[in-house]
Amino acid sequence: MKPASDKRVVRVAENAVFLSVALILSFVESFLPAAILPLPGFKIGLANLAILSVYYRTERLADAAVISLCRCLITFLLFGNVTSLLFSICGGAMVIGMLSLAGRMRRLSFIGVSVLCAAAHNAGQLLAAVLLTGMAVLAYMPALFAASAFYGTVNGVILNLMPEIITKHK
Repeated sequence: MKPASDKRVVRVAENAVFLSVALILSFVESFLPAAILPLPGFKIGLANLAILSVYYRTERLADAAVISLCRCLITFLLFGNVTSLLFSICGGAMVIGMLSLAGRMRRLSFIGVSVLCAAAHNAGQLLAAVLLTGMAVLAYMPALFAASAFYGTVNGVILNLMPEIITKHK
């Protein structure tokens, strides 16, 4: 049995790795061509792979929330502006809320949780858009939720392909 301090060090190190992966995936996603992401605001949500992975690996919502918040803040500091930070924080907060709910529903697959989290992220970003521009932006909702279903499914399939990352190492 490892001492408690060793477990904390391992936890911090693993979370740092997941944060790094989330940052790299966000950066990579910013270079994807418009042909893959046909409308403004569409993203595959690759960074959410790291957030969902840490949640499933640790079963700690707090770890996922801290990594999500840190990713939002670091991305803002390196590449963003206040508006992008607002959109990112609103989307990330909704994802954490959805993970909290989905964690109580043990029957959901990675694909189901990923689709719900993608929809929650888009709902958070729509909320930010409404606050900044008004209600007219809600006309964009059907397209965003269709994208949530598609890209959430893609990310769920990716999660299914990486069980060694999600499984805890004892």
